[in-house]
Amino acid sequence: MMKKMIIAAGLVLVLAACSDSEEPSVNENTVEDGNAASENNAVDHGIEENKDEKVGFTVDDEGNVIEADVPEEKAKELLAAYEEYVAAFNSEDIDRYMKTIAQEPDGFDREEDQAALTKAFETYDSQYETSNETIVKYEEDRAEVFAVLNVKMKAANSNDAVEQTGRQVVVFKKENDEWKVTSVHFIGNQ
Repeated sequence: MMKKMIIAAGLVLVLAACSDSEEPSVNENTVEDGNAASENNAVDHGIEENKDEKVGFTVDDEGNVIEADVPEEKAKELLAAYEEYVAAFNSEDIDRYMKTIAQEPDGFDREEDQAALTKAFETYDSQYETSNETIVKYEEDRAEVFAVLNVKMKAANSNDAVEQTGRQVVVFKKENDEWKVTSVHFIGNQ
C-alpha cells in the first residue's frame, strides 16, 4: 500500500509539473545543471524550459532566495493568484483549480492535467503546504513564483499517508489581464 502511495504522490507532482521540454525538470545537482556560481556568487538553480528561457531561482550566500524587483501592486496580484492556485488544489475542486490554469499552458496539456487531477482527487486526499513564497522573476506578462512545498497525500479510504517536501517554481502568464499558471517545476529534496 505504501509503495502505491509513493507512486501516487509522484504522479500528482508530475501532473502538476509536466513539461514539454526534453530537458529534465529536476535539478540533480550535477555540473551540467547550472550550479556554477554566478557573478554575485549566488547559486543558480535554473531549470531549462526551452533554449531561450530559463526557469529557476537564485540564492544568496546565506541560502536565501533572491526576490525580483516587482511593483507592490503587481506583487499583490501575483501572490494572490499563487495563493488561489494552492487553495484551489487543496479544496480538490477541479473547476476552481482549472480557473487558475492558462487556457494554453506552456508546460503541460490542459486536458490531460484536468483528467489526471480529477482521478487523483477522487482517489487521494492531497494537501499542499507552502512557505517562503517569493517572486523570483517578473515581467509585465510573465512571472515566476518560488516556494518551499510540502505535499501530503493519503489514500481516501486509508490512514496510510506519504509526504514529500521540495522546492517549486510556478510560472504565470497574463491572460485577459489575469495571472494564470502556465507551467510548474518541482525539485524534490534528497
